Amino acid sequence: MRKFSSILSIFLLSQYTNAGVSIDGTRIIFPSNAKSVSVQLRNEFATPALVQTWIDQGDMSIIPAADQIPFVLTPPLSRVESKKGQIIRIIPTGSPTLPQDRESLYWFNMLDIPPDDPANEGKNLLTFNVRSRIKLFYRPTSLKLSSDKAFASVRYNYNNSTQSVTLDNPTPYFVTVTKVDFKNQSETASYTADAVMLAPFSQQILNKFQLKFKPDQMSYTIINDLGGNQIFTVK
Repeated sequence: MRKFSSILSIFLLSQYTNAGVSIDGTRIIFPSNAKSVSVQLRNEFATPALVQTWIDQGDMSIIPAADQIPFVLTPPLSRVESKKGQIIRIIPTGSPTLPQDRESLYWFNMLDIPPDDPANEGKNLLTFNVRSRIKLFYRPTSLKLSSDKAFASVRYNYNNSTQSVTLDNPTPYFVTVTKVDFKNQSETASYTADAVMLAPFSQQILNKFQLKFKPDQMSYTIINDLGGNQIFTVK
């Protein structure tokens, strides 16, 4: 009897994955003057795992050509033993050249391929390959503004006619906003839908959100460089 195998890719934050292998951390910061940055993988399961890693620009359906990504990974394919770890080194290639006046965003991907179990030989089984991914921020050291100050610099604009709110990021950093609270002297409202990732020097309307009063202030929660939450208030 033939053994049939199908692949199901599941995209999860590293700390919440059910895969045998997990990624330490929820984001990678790559300073432009770094010769390499290391990423720690850990296998907490009782069996070894084969792990493939690569970097892409956000399209989950393809693995981009090597000349499109300014980094290489070593090793790109590795066997991680049970209860052991594996360090993946990210090394810049210098090509293509990245902007030095703002951050650039890439994604670090890991595909956890479970080993074949001899006991299942000849059985009809589904094999689940679990894919995890985290953001990789290339950060030029020439940026004069610190990331902490950038995270505190988000502003908002309220359009009374459409009752819409636009978030403004005037900084050279990516800012991920997970929650926004508005209030005036008598009313409050919150945006708690999908997280908003503001690209450098960009504006974005809060999708499917109507604010039925003009706010006096906004408090917003962001994800900082360590993966933790910080709250800022702007009037």
